[in-house]
Amino acid sequence: MNKQGSRGRAGGFGILAVLAVAIGLYALAFYGSPDGVKDQPFASEKGPMPDLWYSVLWAHAMSAGLALGIGWLQFVKRLRQRSPQLHRLVGYVYSVMLVIAGITGLYLAYYSDGGLSGHLGFGMLSALWLYTLYRALKSIIVDRDPLAHGSWMTRNYALTCAAVTLRIYTPLAGALFSLTDTNETFTVIAWLAWVPNLFAAEMINSRRVLRRHG
Repeated sequence: MNKQGSRGRAGGFGILAVLAVAIGLYALAFYGSPDGVKDQPFASEKGPMPDLWYSVLWAHAMSAGLALGIGWLQFVKRLRQRSPQLHRLVGYVYSVMLVIAGITGLYLAYYSDGGLSGHLGFGMLSALWLYTLYRALKSIIVDRDPLAHGSWMTRNYALTCAAVTLRIYTPLAGALFSLTDTNETFTVIAWLAWVPNLFAAEMINSRRVLRRHG
């Protein structure tokens, strides 16, 4: 039973890693040039936007895409044990990218589809993104508590993975409910993309504590 559970966790983590890398590469490929942002479907469908919005969208897509694509490496136990310097390097890059992504996310939330619910949902996501990163860094740099650091990073990367779940729920809304207008779907998806992820992170943290004391 334990072996089956371990295999299941490893399989789930593997799928998550593949999706994270794929979406991260997608962001880097399609938003690689600041000059090409206006030509991307997401940007063109928004209609006329302030010039600053396009620059912020580019910075957000690049930083969040990179953070998503490398963040899962921090949870590979073998990497942490055998290459602690690489673990720290990835952590530094991830943290810098996340600060950029979180701050730009707050700006983009103001212009998001989904009305007030969409603005609040995406805004809360960005705020919690920055807060959980702060707690994760404080726990390891100031408090020297690797267990707390791991728990906060789990929460943080769960929020980062909103980029994955968002891209799952959006086509599902169209396939299951024939809803393709993000002004309608984002009223819910702006929350659905990250709230269940955070609950999943808490379940992972709880199981980790139980295994540690079991």
